[in-house]
Amino acid sequence: GGPEPAAGPRAGFSPRRMSAVLELVRDRSGWANRGSLPKGEGMGAAFYYSHQGHFAHVAKVKVDPSGAWRVQKVWVVGDVGAHIINPTNAANQVEGSVIDGIGEMLQQITIKDGRVVQSNFFDMPLLRIHQAPQVDVHFHITENSPTGLGEPALPPVIPAVAGAIHQATGKRLRSLPVVPAELAWT
Repeated sequence: GGPEPAAGPRAGFSPRRMSAVLELVRDRSGWANRGSLPKGEGMGAAFYYSHQGHFAHVAKVKVDPSGAWRVQKVWVVGDVGAHIINPTNAANQVEGSVIDGIGEMLQQITIKDGRVVQSNFFDMPLLRIHQAPQVDVHFHITENSPTGLGEPALPPVIPAVAGAIHQATGKRLRSLPVVPAELAWT
């Protein structure tokens, strides 16, 4: 179809656009085969709308019986309109957003006696390059006006990973950071 009708100078959330990115990420990720994954592996999905950008993610994780976990791959489909001005930098922005989001699942700032305990990166774990998952980025080009890209690619990775962890272990994440001991399974 044509461009989404706008309620002003720019269109707002569109169920049609969100459905399109969800269907594309479903197909790209092999979502239909998630039930055949072995115990300890799972897939989760989430979507997000922000700055007129529509994004859907599927994350695949592996959780060892000890609770150690790793995101193996994340598929991302985004609809940010008709033009991607700089495709390489746009893909890099999305990849960085995914990695930053996963990193936020590990980070914790604690306060003791009115002061932050962590003093530098050595005592606040950040996602390292060897921990980074493969990220498949696809932009769904539509006839809609170009939209924002900075924010909408990060938030859906956290619930997508949480859903994948639940499928892998049967355990729900209720808080962050993710504590591997709480994910142990037999």
